[in-house]
Amino acid sequence: MNRKFRFGFSLFLSILTTLTSSAQRRPQSRWENSQPASFVIRGGLTQLFGDLKDLQSTPFLGASLTVPITNILAVEVPVDYGTLKAQQDEFYHSASSARFTQVALAASVDVLPWFRQEQRLVEVRPYVGTGLLFFRAEAHNLTTGALQRLTNNQNSRRTRDGIETRGKAGIRNTHELVWLTGIRVATALSRQMSVFGDIRFNFVRTDKLDATLDGNNQIMKPGSLAYTEGNHYGKNTTDKWGYMAVGLTFYFGERFKKR
Repeated sequence: MNRKFRFGFSLFLSILTTLTSSAQRRPQSRWENSQPASFVIRGGLTQLFGDLKDLQSTPFLGASLTVPITNILAVEVPVDYGTLKAQQDEFYHSASSARFTQVALAASVDVLPWFRQEQRLVEVRPYVGTGLLFFRAEAHNLTTGALQRLTNNQNSRRTRDGIETRGKAGIRNTHELVWLTGIRVATALSRQMSVFGDIRFNFVRTDKLDATLDGNNQIMKPGSLAYTEGNHYGKNTTDKWGYMAVGLTFYFGERFKKR
């Protein structure tokens, strides 16, 4: 029995020594990061920051196509769709609603490699970009629901300076430049999918996103031009909107590979 025990113990030590020597000769297996193109879907809640100060959260949906330039730098094309709402009882006594579609071009950078993270299962990506926001906003009386102001109606035309009109009347949507900035934190669920949280602010070149202009609570007359007709650049504060969202990223290839 002792002989068998000694033989078994010697065999165990021999195997352990062999494995230890082999491990010392070979580098440890590690994850090698790659950055394939990806498709993103997201959803969350929006906030409109305009003249109507009582904020209301509303749901939205978005999607993005991301194309890597390097392992840390990427170009993104985000598209977002939803409704922005706000209201104020005092002074304006209005509730606004703006259905929107936004298309942009952005650049994002993964900052964790700057801190020499080995296994990059987590990404922290701040991003900035610019694009166009297409919207139609209306403001209604809080008590009666009567229409008070709107951005577009059957008399609306494209204008360069708020005075010169172009084309046919009946422009349905306003489009304005938007600058966006945000940060996204993601963690891998698999080699081809990750989940993330996203916070973004969108700075819009208009004061019309809540169908309300600075300090002006006058009501549009029936049959007249849309009350917020014109660009109002330079003489009004600009509106902003933001969101908090969660989403999934689907990679067109393996995000991590063993080497």
